[in-house]
Amino acid sequence: MRKAITKLLVLSIGLALVQQTQIIAQQDFLTSQYNFNALMLNPAYAGAHNYVQTSAMYRNQWSVEGAPTTQVLCADGLLKKLPVGVGLIITTDRIGVTIERTISADMSYHFRTRLGKMSFGLRGGYVGYSAEIDELVYWDEGDPVYETGNIKEGFLTLGFGAFFSATDGRWFGGISIPNYYAKDDVLRSSPDVRFYKRHVYAYGGGIVKTGWGIELKPSMLIRATGGAPISTDINLHALLMEEGPGGTQVWLGLGYRTRSVTVASIEIALPHNLRFGYAYDFMGSELQDALGSTHEIQLGFNFGGETPLIQNPRYF
Repeated sequence: MRKAITKLLVLSIGLALVQQTQIIAQQDFLTSQYNFNALMLNPAYAGAHNYVQTSAMYRNQWSVEGAPTTQVLCADGLLKKLPVGVGLIITTDRIGVTIERTISADMSYHFRTRLGKMSFGLRGGYVGYSAEIDELVYWDEGDPVYETGNIKEGFLTLGFGAFFSATDGRWFGGISIPNYYAKDDVLRSSPDVRFYKRHVYAYGGGIVKTGWGIELKPSMLIRATGGAPISTDINLHALLMEEGPGGTQVWLGLGYRTRSVTVASIEIALPHNLRFGYAYDFMGSELQDALGSTHEIQLGFNFGGETPLIQNPRYF
């Protein structure tokens, strides 16, 4: 009985996403390790360091058929002799019978202020959206959703953001709207209803030294979009091991997301500029038993420029 209810819930979500006559919004992909690479949230983060940063992320949300899965590839760096950063993001986001593939290019401008380093960024992207309506189970053959047939469309997006880090790297903050504009007319149910709603991200954090030789990084992220409740993440990461410049760093993190989601994570910066991250999301409700947990893995590699660990990337 529980499995039947779970499948019904997931299929209902899929139908809500693909039914053209009732679509409200397509959500940005979700990640729990944005501290690992803030480029996923903010184009102004491109070129934040003096080296090229790359990462690959895989997220498997819940443990039922049709649940969301996300793959992300990121790369960014700072141009030589210019205070300009560039970035590239490629994503594949699946839920039910819908697939959204995006490719985005970022450009940011960096400058110094009295308090630290500021940057503004722009993001331009292309979204390929498809919905395999034919794969749905026909409960009611008269349902209008089946009359539309499979959907395959593409459109352009434009976004922007701002990022700041203190001179000593001990606190940071940013705000962004990665998809401020989307030419999604082909997927709108009416001219007044946006398929791709704007998502606003505001985040910040800092470093606190303790008397036990452990550094703490508290941080907060706020997600907001029209027609949906505001979502807040509150996180605390602790640097438990640091083997000097160029050595291994180990971070353990614990976070809470509104609507009773707890996130546990580990981030390891290995020698030779390798990075590894893992996050485990679990829900403090009966949905945990019905839907299962969420797993997220990231791998990263930095190259070029100065030794990344000397530049304290752990701060932001």
